[in-house]
Amino acid sequence: MPRHVARQGDTLKDIAKKYKINLNNLTIANTHLENPEQLKSGDVLYIPDCSDGTFCPIEARSLKPQLLSMMGFSPRQIQEHYKIYQSYITKTNEVRMKLRSIDMQGSNSIHSSYRSLKIDESQTVANGKLHEMYFDNLGGNGRTAIGKVLEIIVKDFGSYEFWERDFRSTGLASQGWVILGYDFDDCHLHNYTQGAPDVVPIVRFEPLLVLDVCEHAYFLDYGTNRNSYIDAFFRNIDWYTVNSRLQNLKSTY
Repeated sequence: MPRHVARQGDTLKDIAKKYKINLNNLTIANTHLENPEQLKSGDVLYIPDCSDGTFCPIEARSLKPQLLSMMGFSPRQIQEHYKIYQSYITKTNEVRMKLRSIDMQGSNSIHSSYRSLKIDESQTVANGKLHEMYFDNLGGNGRTAIGKVLEIIVKDFGSYEFWERDFRSTGLASQGWVILGYDFDDCHLHNYTQGAPDVVPIVRFEPLLVLDVCEHAYFLDYGTNRNSYIDAFFRNIDWYTVNSRLQNLKSTY
């Protein structure tokens, strides 16, 4: 967290105004001060700031060029979908800037501005991350699963064909996201569905393959024909990326 060294005549109010932060939040961040009402020259104050992890701004990832030439997806569909992802990044940063300046003392679990912003932050961050994983696991050559992930799919689902049918069926049943992931508690792969935009993260679960089935992901190309969209998705899965995610897991595999 950034620091400010007080000079003669400095007050908390002046410092809060200088850094454009809430006075109460500045006070809470500096409970170590002997006398906050009368700062001494040399007092070190901690400044809640966007360079602090709590309020850290994030940047949108670049769109992989090969996604604009995939079979089954028009460039416009991908570009418009990418704009949705960018909006989640933009809104995350907006929310964090507001959190930086809002008074935490009024927080309430039934209704409060702070509660609303924290809910918004969770939703924008989760949807932003899932969109990144979705775009990252596209751009493949249309082959079926390869490598270690194929081996584990067969072990956990009995066959690749059974897993694919379950994944596709989950996609037709979902109102948001379909995720093949590894459960750290039972040490198996599962196909799960999560809603959008109100994503509730599954704890101790690591996504490996992510499919967006919100209408914005396919409507320009397929209208309401989600089956055909899922066909196109399978023709373009990047299984190397999926295997890379699997290799990064700290698991027994």
